[in-house]
Amino acid sequence: MEFKHEFIKIEKERFVTFLDALMAIIMTIMVLEIKIPDVETLTDETLRQELRKAVTPLIGFFVSFGSLVTIWISHNDLMRDIKGINKQFALLNFVLILVAALVPFSTALGWGYSKSSLAVFIYALNIFLLSAAFTILYGFSVAKKLIPVPDSQFNRAKIIVSFSGLLLLFIAMLLAFVNHPGLSLFLTALIPLAHTVLTIFAYKFKS
Repeated sequence: MEFKHEFIKIEKERFVTFLDALMAIIMTIMVLEIKIPDVETLTDETLRQELRKAVTPLIGFFVSFGSLVTIWISHNDLMRDIKGINKQFALLNFVLILVAALVPFSTALGWGYSKSSLAVFIYALNIFLLSAAFTILYGFSVAKKLIPVPDSQFNRAKIIVSFSGLLLLFIAMLLAFVNHPGLSLFLTALIPLAHTVLTIFAYKFKS
């Protein structure tokens, strides 16, 4: 297939493999933030105390991992249907990766200092920007007709799912901003689960 002048000649498979590798590295880095308990005298009791301290960061790891997985699945669906890669599309993909690369830091910050409104706000903002970056990428692909988008209930349901997630993340940011970090983290933790359930529901409309 010959690309028009606005397309750059990037092999689709190579581009996808490169992005997948970057996403895999980002996911792996997150687990490094979960530290092994460091105690001078190790006993079962001191180990239990240290492990209790690790529960919140561990929950944060699972939540952020789930958020990245939902983005990866959506991105995989997008790349499967993409017709060609132009400069703007490539740059938007790297913006998505750039925002995703900040997730290990924001996860360690937000869940490591879960009672700090500022720390939780930064985390919620990062996850919001991650979802927004993919939404913009998908919208660009539709606008430039890089993917076939038939007018169907399935696609309308996917749009509803996407904007519902953005709305919930925006509310999570507001909760952190008004000094409710616990509620903000709870709402952010629901996003991957809610996205999965709503996506499964959306597939009922697929034609």
